[in-house]
Amino acid sequence: MPDGLPGKPSPLVEGIFRREILPWGLLGLTLGLVEGATAAILVKQHFAGAASLVAVNLAVALVSGAPAFSNVLSFVWANLAHGRARVQLLVALQGSFALLVGCVALASRASAGLAVTVLAIIAARVMWAGILTVRAAVWTANYPRNVLARITGRIVIVNALTVGTSAALVGIALEARVVDARWLYGFGALAGLAGAWLYRAMRVRREFRLLAAEAAQGLGAEPFSLKVFTQILREDPAYREYMLWMGVFGAGNLMLTAQLVLVFSEHLKLSSALQIALLSVIPLVTQPVFLPFWARLFDGSHVVRYRSRQGWALVAATVVFTLGVFLQSLFLLWTGAVLLGAAQAGANLGWNLGHNDFASLGRAQQYMGVHVTLTGLRGGFAPPLGVLAYMGLEHVRSGSGELSLVLPVALTTAGALGFTRMRTALKRSAAGTGARTGATDQS
Repeated sequence: MPDGLPGKPSPLVEGIFRREILPWGLLGLTLGLVEGATAAILVKQHFAGAASLVAVNLAVALVSGAPAFSNVLSFVWANLAHGRARVQLLVALQGSFALLVGCVALASRASAGLAVTVLAIIAARVMWAGILTVRAAVWTANYPRNVLARITGRIVIVNALTVGTSAALVGIALEARVVDARWLYGFGALAGLAGAWLYRAMRVRREFRLLAAEAAQGLGAEPFSLKVFTQILREDPAYREYMLWMGVFGAGNLMLTAQLVLVFSEHLKLSSALQIALLSVIPLVTQPVFLPFWARLFDGSHVVRYRSRQGWALVAATVVFTLGVFLQSLFLLWTGAVLLGAAQAGANLGWNLGHNDFASLGRAQQYMGVHVTLTGLRGGFAPPLGVLAYMGLEHVRSGSGELSLVLPVALTTAGALGFTRMRTALKRSAAGTGARTGATDQS
């Protein structure tokens, strides 16, 4: 069946899309409770005084980095999904994710409760990493490349709005103290279970073709392993360089949130509700405004060209946030939050779909596995490194911890420059290919 006019999805594709909207919206309510900034602020505020300052700050680093760190186990999910029906696996992962989020509601307000909260959030994010890994292949199979970003972008918009709503409820609960914020995690678990139940009606378009492609192109009995990981990076120099700059760029992005939570709490003395508004709600609810622009840009260009533009949006957000802290300007902090939303809208598309511009259909999940595994590695070290830099500066001179924000500024700038360098090389290569083709046509 045709996929529809160029840039316009067919009725079949639209029907598949409509089946996805409500389940992912409900799961967004669950996801918002374990998003990095929201979880970090909850830990910082809820467990202040229940454990040592060092333990709480390191817990902030762990939960803020959990969304990225959990991806280090993506090879497990890639192996588990390889050659298997995707919908049933996704439903099982969604249900497990929801139950783990619900465990936060059972944690006491003590050192043991802090440990339970951190472990539950990390485990939930591990499950979500599995969902993202498996979902990437489903989206690639269900939606043609010429409308892929726009269709999935609409799902991301719904997800962002529900995640933002969930984060706002946590902020209100922490601020008003009318209800224990942890009980929201119980309600979030119920929403996630409902989403998993509804997702059972989902279908994978031409799944037989996806499974056949995996069987034909998979490497032996292990579709994703250390061997496959190193082989892809060794044999694909373009993807290797792309991963290098994603590592530098992503490390700066990941350490920013944890540092801002500490600076907002200990230096600027911002309320919990304001912190969540700046770091979660505003960036999330503004994403739908900017997502259509990024989707059009992504659908019309290679991911390298796309990242060479999108990367500077994050640099701008990081710089404005840093200036807002240094100048203690609430106006600049609000501006930084909006810019962060714009940058994250584009980053989400690039993160979920960028590997498709390097991989064939049968190896798309393997390439995604490489990407998310490397994301997991930097998620494990970047936020703690940022927090340690903050605490180190504070130890040297009280009040100087905010200078640690220079580190994410430097890293995101270096990464954006790397993408720009790759775009220039890609353009030069394309020009050379065109020149050779013209010479052949004339001979």
